[in-house]
Amino acid sequence: MIFAKQSPSACIVVSTLIAVYLFGPDLISRWIQGFVVPRKNLVLSRGEEVTHAILWAAIPLAVAVVWAVWTGKLAQCGSVSDLQTVFSGLYSEKFFQEHRVEFFQSLHSFFWMNVCLLLRLYCLVVGFSLLLNVLIRRYSTIRNKLPAPWMKTVLATIVLPRASEWHVLLSDMLLPSKDLTLSADVLTKGGVLYQGRVQEKMLSADGSLHSITLSNPRRFLREQFQKEKETAPTVKSEDFWRDIPGNLFILMGSDITNLNLRYVREKVLFGPPSPEEIEVLRRLLTRLTEPAGPASYRPQPTTYASNVEAPDELPPTS
Repeated sequence: MIFAKQSPSACIVVSTLIAVYLFGPDLISRWIQGFVVPRKNLVLSRGEEVTHAILWAAIPLAVAVVWAVWTGKLAQCGSVSDLQTVFSGLYSEKFFQEHRVEFFQSLHSFFWMNVCLLLRLYCLVVGFSLLLNVLIRRYSTIRNKLPAPWMKTVLATIVLPRASEWHVLLSDMLLPSKDLTLSADVLTKGGVLYQGRVQEKMLSADGSLHSITLSNPRRFLREQFQKEKETAPTVKSEDFWRDIPGNLFILMGSDITNLNLRYVREKVLFGPPSPEEIEVLRRLLTRLTEPAGPASYRPQPTTYASNVEAPDELPPTS
């Protein structure tokens, strides 16, 4: 750098400005989004990382400059001549000695101009990151309510690339409806097939799948099914599933060779009954109150022994 050859202090100031204006917003956004969703693992070169940081900071920085200029706050803090004086003093020792008083006056304005811009820049970055967190947490609900396909495409373009692929697949982000649950059929390297509802998943630092936890787990008796299939082609595979004792079953990601995900609709057992359920209950109550046996038979009320009167004639005995 030309600043490094002329003045180390100028190099330090420029490096600090690059850090707070370009790399700071990207680090802040990554930190905020990390509370909600594991970020997508991106293996980038140093040049690609710099390009990514510049693109991420360019838009909020431009908005921050327009915001500060439009409100007049930037002009109250300083002017372009203050910037020229500060950088000239940092670059040239001779200029600094000749304009020492002007330099420190402009340095004061230079400081508050950067504070004015940085406050607005980081407010925009934090606000956008929080908004993105809300979109990620409520992605399924928002996506299902969008009327136009292009709106869903825009939402997916903004949200999905920022989350780990495994988090998107193994969470409720892609569920079409709230009454659906995510179930998985997991085939391990040993050839054993497991099935259960996806309860939790653990991701590694690079975003890869570390483990998956299934609730209500079952194991498929594959060998017995194949033997029975040879002798009885009509045998049903459902008869060869066996429940695994315990509530949760953990499978390590390194042992998984195939993963099939299914959306299963579960009947809600609480809340107001539907009209169909009311009709079924009404018919069931009607059937239960109908008399048994011939239609002419009517049940008589129950009497106690103390109230029973002896009949006038007793039936003949054999």
